[in-house]
Amino acid sequence: MKHFVVALSFVLLFSACEEIPPYIDFNDPYKTKDTTYIVGTVPAPQHKAVLIEDITGVRCVNCPQAAAKAKEIVTEKTEDSVVVMALYINQLANFTTPWDGFPLLNTTIASNMVDFYGIPSGLPSGYVDRAIFAPQTVRFYAYTAWKNLVNQRLKMSTPVNIEIQKSLSARQVTVNLKMQYTSSVAGDHKYALYLIEDGIVSKQTGASDPENYVHNHALRYAFGNPLGNALAGTLVPGRTFDKQLDYTIPTEYNIDNCRLVCVVTDVASGEVVNVREVHVK
Repeated sequence: MKHFVVALSFVLLFSACEEIPPYIDFNDPYKTKDTTYIVGTVPAPQHKAVLIEDITGVRCVNCPQAAAKAKEIVTEKTEDSVVVMALYINQLANFTTPWDGFPLLNTTIASNMVDFYGIPSGLPSGYVDRAIFAPQTVRFYAYTAWKNLVNQRLKMSTPVNIEIQKSLSARQVTVNLKMQYTSSVAGDHKYALYLIEDGIVSKQTGASDPENYVHNHALRYAFGNPLGNALAGTLVPGRTFDKQLDYTIPTEYNIDNCRLVCVVTDVASGEVVNVREVHVK
């Protein structure tokens, strides 16, 4: 009987070592506490995906060519490997001033992001994983260089898995993010969640049919800080962050064409560590 009690105690003690995710208060979706725990079984790592951010404008003659290059890269590499966001900015007015009577694509969100990561001298241009590739000292590159830079980044690994689950009620989307670490990271990371939209018909200089050009990947909204929200906690294998975020999609956006993009970045370098996207519907 004594041996049975000891064995039972051992089983109970061993079971208690599996950490149970804590209650998570989602009332404030950008809190940095009560949203993290460590699992006992570390998941297999995802492959790294790469983010292209196409900095663009509706009066830019060569911007349709940049959009075509981004599409070519995505098609060649698959959407699970390359994610595109189009940043319609307010800077560089000669390229970006909106056309009267057409859908507005410019956002303050995109403009603030470009202020932070670097404003190119002209368009089209863009970031690849927000990385700086030597010998350059800036993050923006001509679209003709994107493919080669994407290939370089795809050879890298990532320490964090990203899982995006979502539900839709009328026009309100509820997003459940899980960011789970498979290896240790010495520095700090942050995450951002964006809403992008495809299939927007608006005027575009340089297009074969300028007044009926279809704009894709347009950044529409950022959940919280577009430059990233802190992930508070030591980044060790098994570290898990759960976030729940809500947004009511405006009626002028076509839900059928909307996607969610989650980006995890390194705070020190600003580079994208991993990225994933899913359709809202």
